[in-house]
Amino acid sequence: MTELCDPSHEALPADRAAFAEVARRLPSPEGTKYPYDLVVIDGRTAYLAGQIPKRDGQLALAGKVGREVSVEDAAAAARICAEQAMAWLNHSAGGLENLRRILRLTCYVAHEDGFENISAVADGASICLIEMLGDPGRHARSVIGVRSLPRNAPVLVEVTASLLAPPAP
Repeated sequence: MTELCDPSHEALPADRAAFAEVARRLPSPEGTKYPYDLVVIDGRTAYLAGQIPKRDGQLALAGKVGREVSVEDAAAAARICAEQAMAWLNHSAGGLENLRRILRLTCYVAHEDGFENISAVADGASICLIEMLGDPGRHARSVIGVRSLPRNAPVLVEVTASLLAPPAP
């Protein structure tokens, strides 16, 4: 389980000073070799590319939920995705102190035919953001079941966030 989103830890207060502590504990953002931007900022809105559960350049978990991957492990992978999204937001959007709130989370779950509990997987990312950020981590959400995801990841999380100000160039 990830340190920031460990349910046994008490949620941090939703103040700017607490965001600096969250930012300090975030993992390094994982890059990509593909031709797209991981974060696009338009005015005060940050659009983050889909995050798969990567750690130290490697996929932390692979396979389909309901076959090789349990719901609990997939929810933990969704937490890793949420932490990566926050790491990119911290890196590219003027720090977490510039975060107004998370607007939307979309979670894609690669699952075995007949598996229906995709919301429980997405809960891992949703709960993580709320634990990490307090009320600014609350968001609208969509959960979409799919046949496959890049690199055989079980989950992919996209985040859209509102910023207090456009980041300095």
